[in-house]
Amino acid sequence: MTDRPTLSDQFADGAEIVVHGGHDVRPLLRLAVSEGTRVRLERISARPDRRQALKLAAVNGLLEVNGASSEIISVWSDTSPADVELTVVGAHARRLEVWNAWDLGGLETAWLGNAGMIVESGERHLALHCSDGLGPPSFTDLHVHLSVASPG
Repeated sequence: MTDRPTLSDQFADGAEIVVHGGHDVRPLLRLAVSEGTRVRLERISARPDRRQALKLAAVNGLLEVNGASSEIISVWSDTSPADVELTVVGAHARRLEVWNAWDLGGLETAWLGNAGMIVESGERHLALHCSDGLGPPSFTDLHVHLSVASPG
């Protein structure tokens, strides 16, 4: 009897989406953005026994929040507000990349084991149901609503 490959094993071959339990699962969400795009995150829930984070990266740009800016922002479940708004900065910014991470004994960890997310489209937001990499896939480790508003 062989063990079922982990999600990260399946993504290692370059797959952008794998099917698990009838749902499309992805390791990374890519969204088109431009300078001035506003990104809003609303954390709905996070498991209480292990820190969870949503990571965001502006490709060829920066993300600005509360006067600080960085190419990559980590929104941790235990240190950030439940609602966070970021702005994309940079004339060459064209893409936002989003993935989940978790704390493993003080080490920020992502894309290992059964890490991945189910993305559901809602009327005003995307619902991200994230599984950290520990144990079998559980898409209840972090649940976030993400909305993107064009500049203007």
